[in-house]
Amino acid sequence: MELLYWFFFFIIYSFIGWLYESTLCSITGKKLVNRGFLNGPICPVYGFGALLVILTFYGDSMDILPLFLSSIVLTTLVEYVTAVILEKLFNAKWWDYSGRPFNIHGRVYLLGALVFATLSVLVIKYLHPAISTFILSLPENLLITSGSLIFILLTFDLFFTVRHLLLLSGRLAAVMEEFDRFVREGVLKMEDMKQILQNHIEGTVLYTDRVKNLFQKGRFQNRRLFNAFPEFRPLKENEIFNKLKNTFVENKKKFNDKIKQMRET
Repeated sequence: MELLYWFFFFIIYSFIGWLYESTLCSITGKKLVNRGFLNGPICPVYGFGALLVILTFYGDSMDILPLFLSSIVLTTLVEYVTAVILEKLFNAKWWDYSGRPFNIHGRVYLLGALVFATLSVLVIKYLHPAISTFILSLPENLLITSGSLIFILLTFDLFFTVRHLLLLSGRLAAVMEEFDRFVREGVLKMEDMKQILQNHIEGTVLYTDRVKNLFQKGRFQNRRLFNAFPEFRPLKENEIFNKLKNTFVENKKKFNDKIKQMRET
């Protein structure tokens, strides 16, 4: 049962992290944002971070200031390692703090570390005692049933998310291969292709039926990815990814303009 309790702690703190991130991004972006690696309402990095903080500090009679300072180190390490792992697994950068003061390789920065440390103090001193008491008071059958259902949903969500990211990487490589074919066959010079890629590719020789089809696949997941991680960018085929993203943004704008015109008539 102890493992099941920890699973629920992970889910609860992942949900709290998703709620915090989605609310913040929705307010700053002035639109609703489902912020998170997965489709469901959880941010696993917050769950893992909270569990690590609890395992390290919970039960200690540490004063708030030492706890705050220690949490800065621990949570910064968690975010940095998470960024590295995601970059290695998916060959892409998910967030970039390079433009913010006191950052380390764009993966972590000072203000974020201070926020996470504050959240850690709140978890240790206030949240976890209440959450732990609540979870331990629930019937065993309810925990097993609901925990099994949540685990199944989480597994499916993880599978479809990872699958989409791998397919997206393959589609970008296929588009790049299509563009390279034009150069190899002498249809375009490399300089001409680079010039086209700096502008809109729709309506050009590069925007073949195959490229259009590759761009349109996985549109729902792409939309969620663009909204959730505006700074997401592959470490390879980045230029092609930008074209895919720009095409999505332009088509969305055209759709919104059309809806606006229909309402005005």
